[in-house]
Amino acid sequence: MPTEFMRNFERKFELLSYKASLILLPLLLFVLYLSIGKYAISLDSLPSVLFNDSIEHTILLNVRLPRAIEAMLFGACMGISGAALQTTLRNPLVSPYILGISSGAAFGAALAIVSLGTGYFFLIQPSAILFALIAVAITLSLSKFRGQFSPASLVLAGIIVSALFSGLISLVQILVEPEKTQTIVAWIIGRLYAVTWNDVVTSAPLAVVGILGLLVFRWRVFALSMGDEEAKSLGINVERERLLVILFASIATASVVSVTGIIGWVCLISPHITRFIVGSNPKYLLPASISIGASFMLIADLISRTVWVYEIPVGVITTLIGAPMFLYLMRRAMHEWS
Repeated sequence: MPTEFMRNFERKFELLSYKASLILLPLLLFVLYLSIGKYAISLDSLPSVLFNDSIEHTILLNVRLPRAIEAMLFGACMGISGAALQTTLRNPLVSPYILGISSGAAFGAALAIVSLGTGYFFLIQPSAILFALIAVAITLSLSKFRGQFSPASLVLAGIIVSALFSGLISLVQILVEPEKTQTIVAWIIGRLYAVTWNDVVTSAPLAVVGILGLLVFRWRVFALSMGDEEAKSLGINVERERLLVILFASIATASVVSVTGIIGWVCLISPHITRFIVGSNPKYLLPASISIGASFMLIADLISRTVWVYEIPVGVITTLIGAPMFLYLMRRAMHEWS
């Protein structure tokens, strides 16, 4: 009995330690992010700078704070969306990018910019979400074979749809005026340097809706991860629940992509890192993916704006970090994926 008690105590203590670490990690990185930069602000002076009328105050309040919050929002949305889609569709290679959601959202946002202009910025998000849903609907339709989703066909269909919308974005760039093309290109490659408080206010509400929706559905995600037959035996409407998970993932993805553009690898690498830490149970995987995704984006953006004399687009940094890290994780987990 004492041994069993100690085992339970150790398991609970270990779980509590994981939870505390996953909460503290992004908060610690957030504080460091605000302090570090070409214009350094010491950690102990951060609270006072917020209320001073100085150049540090302007940099902190108008540049670093909105950028850090948007980076965390992007990482959180991509982390939980990737984890939910990989678990629901039982495919470790699935992500919003692979399914064409990101490309669809990018095309919708680019189309809105070209046709409506930046004066109608509030319409960019609905357009991004609409085309994200259209893209994922096409992907799911193409990947169905005899009424069933095949992991291989899902990835192939996603690649086709993603390429299709990437081609449409290129077509838009060719057909519009050169100045608008530059705006679209700068936006599509993924950037955080131009983020303002308006961007944060615009993207945050729908990002929160998407994240909360996936967190509420994490028990359904768990049931779907066991397979269609097992989920049906538990009384789950498989098609409806799967579409709802995809809908919330699309809303979360489109809300941030419409502001930042396409920043690759975050939605793929964050869930796999999280899975190595807390395991595959969606009860822990989905909330933890929010923390890991947000932390990953803070680190990547901090590198992008400090490592070189000129700022490097954060999408380049996430690719340089994500690709070799994913290769390492893939080799370690190859027996599970097979």
